[in-house]
Amino acid sequence: MKVYITADMEGVAVLCHDVQVDQKGLDYPRAREFMTEEVQAAIDGARSGGADEVLVCDAHDTGRNLLVERMDPDIEVIQGNPYDLGMMSGISRDFDACFQIGYHSMRHTHAGVLGHTYTYDIAELRLNGIVVGESGLSAAIAGHFGVPVVLVSGDAHAVRQAKSIIKNVVGVPTKEGVGLYGVRTLTPARARELIRKGAKEALEKMEDIPAFTLRKPIQMEVEFTRPLMAEYAAHIPLVKRKDIKSVSFKASDMIDAFHVFHVMLQVAVSAKEEGPL
Repeated sequence: MKVYITADMEGVAVLCHDVQVDQKGLDYPRAREFMTEEVQAAIDGARSGGADEVLVCDAHDTGRNLLVERMDPDIEVIQGNPYDLGMMSGISRDFDACFQIGYHSMRHTHAGVLGHTYTYDIAELRLNGIVVGESGLSAAIAGHFGVPVVLVSGDAHAVRQAKSIIKNVVGVPTKEGVGLYGVRTLTPARARELIRKGAKEALEKMEDIPAFTLRKPIQMEVEFTRPLMAEYAAHIPLVKRKDIKSVSFKASDMIDAFHVFHVMLQVAVSAKEEGPL
């Protein structure tokens, strides 16, 4: 059995502030350890559930976070950035199941923790009318290859949002926001214990967890935080201006949709550098 793990950092237990998940931040070395330990717990659980091959995508920011030397020597890891399919680099039809570890809620989630959708320039992302965050976007990419997301760990609201679109997915909430930069969190040891248990359970029941697939063509709508971002994004061929901050694009499939979305992210960065609008 082959398992694919996509690992983010903002949803890891204890972490509650941007400076902890930024490579230049004082707490970052400690955050790397917490992230690595949660991913290793998921690997341990996958092994207990029957997995014999595991590929991990280091999906946070620069993709250079996991302390690979502390992990199971019999896995493979994708590190570095940029890489094809972003947080889902390496996913293919060869895999039987996908885990999302350390995932966070989407932007504007009440009591979410460090919530955003890929970058803080995206106000909202919709696929066929469904509002999705990084969890939903990653699940849709996995679904393109027929791979079900069977386990999600992270912020309680990331888990809730995943459960709203993925039937029977196993969720392991590690924390919940109690303020803009405050959390009520499990201890790292308890989070690892539950992730390990959840991973095994997820593989044992994966036949009951369908892949998250979208009807094609896929209508993607992106709302930015600034009007100039939408204006520039609308210059991309076949991307249409929807309103002052939003654009839309009809994609032939999920891979096409993601590639255009990724270009939009680069355009948004350029627009942000030109002023406040």
